[in-house]
Amino acid sequence: MTNPLFETAIKELESSQEDIRPSDVPFLPEPLRSAVNFVVRLKRFSLTEFHEKLPELTRDEAKRIADLLIKRHLFDLSRFATEEEPYYEARLSAMTRPLTRPPSDIWKKID
Repeated sequence: MTNPLFETAIKELESSQEDIRPSDVPFLPEPLRSAVNFVVRLKRFSLTEFHEKLPELTRDEAKRIADLLIKRHLFDLSRFATEEEPYYEARLSAMTRPLTRPPSDIWKKID
């Protein structure tokens, strides 16, 4: 029997190809939201630390989620990672969406 939390998290993460930014984290399903919030604040963390925040999942399921978050550019694999213990770094440089120019008629809308 598959874990419904894992299936929900995978479906959510695979539903889009856009980068996930820290500002998108509140929209993730719980307890993934809390786990990602925790590790983003740590900046550098191990798979073990990430898995501890997701006790309902197996270590392999937590690794699969972390790998999807690497694909979605929220995490990077750290240079300290080993085969036995992957380490990740949160990509905090993507904290905001790219700036866009305001519409040319913005002052008309304000008046």
